[in-house]
Amino acid sequence: MNILSRLQQQKDFNPSEKQIAEQILLNPEKILTQSIQELALQTYTSTSSIVRLCRKIGLKGFKDFKMQLASQLHYQPHDVLLVDPDFPFSEDDTYTDITDKLKELSIHSINQTAQLFSDESLESSVKLITQAVHVGIFAYGDTAIPALNFQNKMMKIGHHILSSHIPGEDHHLANSFNESDCAILLSYSGESKNNYHIAKILKQRGVPLIVVTAYPNSHIGLLADVLLLTAVNESKNVKLSTFSSQLSMDYLLNVSG
Repeated sequence: MNILSRLQQQKDFNPSEKQIAEQILLNPEKILTQSIQELALQTYTSTSSIVRLCRKIGLKGFKDFKMQLASQLHYQPHDVLLVDPDFPFSEDDTYTDITDKLKELSIHSINQTAQLFSDESLESSVKLITQAVHVGIFAYGDTAIPALNFQNKMMKIGHHILSSHIPGEDHHLANSFNESDCAILLSYSGESKNNYHIAKILKQRGVPLIVVTAYPNSHIGLLADVLLLTAVNESKNVKLSTFSSQLSMDYLLNVSG
């Protein structure tokens, strides 16, 4: 597993280490030109916290971290995203600029996400979905689009996925599930209040839960029986577009269903 994957999984990270990891993931290439002091200042942490994080993922220190990261970015040029996922377009862009940016963002998002899933997590999700009496998918806001895509594709091959598109009705749907069913919940940040409430209802009813998120240690991520991780490209809050997260979720749902 590469450095970026380890940072996203955030295994046994404390709050300071999570903050550092998320800052690095926003722009890995930029970190190569920063000093440890600059990164500490940017993340409101300390140089010692950065060193501990480096050692926690199996590296000697920040210098070794930058050398290994530079090597991985060199051999995996598709991992270096030159398009801002939050604001991918500008008013000066030509039609060619827009098509090129969308192509780069699409390729990058899928490549990054493909590095994060394991055969074990995919096998577990497929087993839960195929063996369940009923399967439901829960999403809110922009994540409803990949949820609808998945529901439509599964319907065409004879698998009916339950979902509610009426505000508030998803809570009633969640309350109708039990341990013989399966639920899929989509949340990029893993912190959506509506989805968190849904996840708690499902867990209380013993429903196996597949969570698709970019943040495994989020409130929703920690409730998952199976985690499917998307690439961390977009910010959690300030963004104009959700191209990257929707593409990543579409990809994960396609391979897990």
